[in-house]
Amino acid sequence: MPFNKLTNQDIDALRAICGEARTHVGEAIHSDFTHDEMTEYGCFAPEILLEALSTDEVAKIMAYATERNLPVTPRGSGTGLCGGAVPIHGGILLSLAKMDKIIEFDEENLTVTLEPGVLLMDLAQAAIDRDMMYPLTPVRNPPPSAAMS
Repeated sequence: MPFNKLTNQDIDALRAICGEARTHVGEAIHSDFTHDEMTEYGCFAPEILLEALSTDEVAKIMAYATERNLPVTPRGSGTGLCGGAVPIHGGILLSLAKMDKIIEFDEENLTVTLEPGVLLMDLAQAAIDRDMMYPLTPVRNPPPSAAMS
């Protein structure tokens, strides 16, 4: 089943969830939001960009989109390399970048609970501040020896 296109009524309903300042439509959407760092996947403009601040807002947006059969593309900072943040069906681009809080470090179990917009460098620094280490360091172009292992 194909997705619906957003109507003015949809835009108004979504604006009521996120507010005017965090709702961007049409030309107000910066071109950075049409692609991720792997530009081979192309550029696709969303019909609306929403900047969520809470799981409550995300839940309301998703419930509305599901009811109306509107496509939703979740997005962090857009540094992905797999096209996952590219709104290939248009619709709603749901930015989670402002949801950037580290909620809890569980030092006993060596886990961390965080919001989806936390940057890896901020997580790594928070770990260092606790005399811990966050070992994951994404590498854009690994050296040939790493690719062989």
